[in-house]
Amino acid sequence: MEELRSHTEEGKRVYRVHVLSRPLTDYLRFELGWGYRKNMTGGEEFFILDVTDTPNPLAGVPDFWCFDSESVAVMNYDGTGKYLGSQVLEPERVAEFTGYRDTALAHAEPFPAWWAKHGA
Repeated sequence: MEELRSHTEEGKRVYRVHVLSRPLTDYLRFELGWGYRKNMTGGEEFFILDVTDTPNPLAGVPDFWCFDSESVAVMNYDGTGKYLGSQVLEPERVAEFTGYRDTALAHAEPFPAWWAKHGA
């Protein structure tokens, strides 16, 4: 929390979009209800792209991190969902993934509003 808060106090924006569908698993309910709410106290912003009743505008796009719109790392998982690590993409792909980021944000809802409707 201290590191997160130090970034946001410097004026850096830390945020994520979580693509999901309901019903929530017990673990996801815990992650959202405890983890996200805790990180919000450090200034992190969360958005939910709920694809329960709508097509996923990012279907086929892997999970990824975008760092300052300058570099992108794609997350890799095995068939059971276990995280295997990440791969930094070549700079030529940054624009593609910042486009995915912008699409995600355009279709997502701020977490507090979404949680008030669908959370615990």
